[in-house]
Amino acid sequence: MHPETTSVDVIARAANLDTHRGSDLRAGAAMTEPHDFIPRLKDIMQAAKDIPPDWKVRDVVEVFRNDNSLLLLPLVAEGIYVGLISRKNLFFNHLSRKFALDLYSNKPIADLQDDNPVVMEPDLDIAGALACLIERDPILETDCLLIAEGDRCVGVVLVSDLMMRISEFQQSLLATLRSMSERIREEVAHASLIQQDLLPEPKFSFKDIQVGAGITTSTEIGGDFYDYFICGESRLGLIIADVSGHGVQSGMVTTAAKASLHTLLSLGIATPTELLSGMNRAITATAKRRLLMTCFIAVIDSESSRLCYANAGHNFPYLFRVKSRDLEMLQDASGFPLGFEEDSLFEEYSTEFTAGDSIVLYTDGIVECRGVDEEDLGYDRMEKIIRENIGKTPHESALALLEFTRKFSGTPTLEDDATVIIATVAP
Repeated sequence: MHPETTSVDVIARAANLDTHRGSDLRAGAAMTEPHDFIPRLKDIMQAAKDIPPDWKVRDVVEVFRNDNSLLLLPLVAEGIYVGLISRKNLFFNHLSRKFALDLYSNKPIADLQDDNPVVMEPDLDIAGALACLIERDPILETDCLLIAEGDRCVGVVLVSDLMMRISEFQQSLLATLRSMSERIREEVAHASLIQQDLLPEPKFSFKDIQVGAGITTSTEIGGDFYDYFICGESRLGLIIADVSGHGVQSGMVTTAAKASLHTLLSLGIATPTELLSGMNRAITATAKRRLLMTCFIAVIDSESSRLCYANAGHNFPYLFRVKSRDLEMLQDASGFPLGFEEDSLFEEYSTEFTAGDSIVLYTDGIVECRGVDEEDLGYDRMEKIIRENIGKTPHESALALLEFTRKFSGTPTLEDDATVIIATVAP
């Protein structure tokens, strides 16, 4: 990601929305009046079921247990909003231990209310709401927003509904763009350029590690992405990901994934398993299981000559061992795709990675590329091209694989996005 481009900027610009940040979430003080065509929170909010702040904890527990869809309860006294209690905070932070309910059972629920709830105004547009939410909660642990007008609670908005409404809004924008003039089509091309700007340079080096990458998208806005990140004096991370399908909604999910990745890195989280867990929460909130993302993260430590990695349902990468000349598929790491289950765990593995060794990451747009004879490119052909080009620079090898894929398809445009990353430790 370019240093001058923030995650919030990219999400707002890709949707062609005007977004203005502000620290006052309830008043939206720094937000300009939203344009009429942009949905507002009041358009997607649900009715809120409020309770008095003097209700006993046991009674509130019973309310949540009787309605699994209920995520929060506003506390209202004489018509005035005084606080809220969320399901997550109540059960995970206060009542997660067996004796906790006995301890708190007869206490007023106000004693356990959320200390720092996310509250927004109903007239705030969805782009501004997303910008505020990411600023307030960058790893998207919040699952529900309280909507208040002054001291009066007027409803709630599920974060998943907010994300999908933004995605659906983008989808409708793209449909409109396709039917309009060349000037509008240029806006789509501009959105594609913004997404491309998020990708790192295709050639990269760190210490004695050389990296080369390439990507070919099948539509203006792709569902593949890759990135590199430095996470220590001798450690370089690689990530490759693929959203199910392609187009605007897939692009929205990749944008959310990129935003969450760099937010997690800024917080000092840099192991493959922790990064996948954090990104999984963001994808689950964004796509609500309608779209899934496969993802593979590897971290090369040039000092210890080790490679650690974790996999979220992605194609198994290849490891080329320079000493044995073997091309080994890393099949031990597997897991559910991101967005499948909120609490998915991603096991981390480690292997030797010495001078001259290479790792090859790719997306299924390569192996599943269909030729003119309706036959898939497949693993055997891909392995042959990898072996034939592994002696070149990583960037040359990556481009050779993509070029072979394009020629094999026999068409100007691939049916699916195709992405390759190759990293080599200098011999």
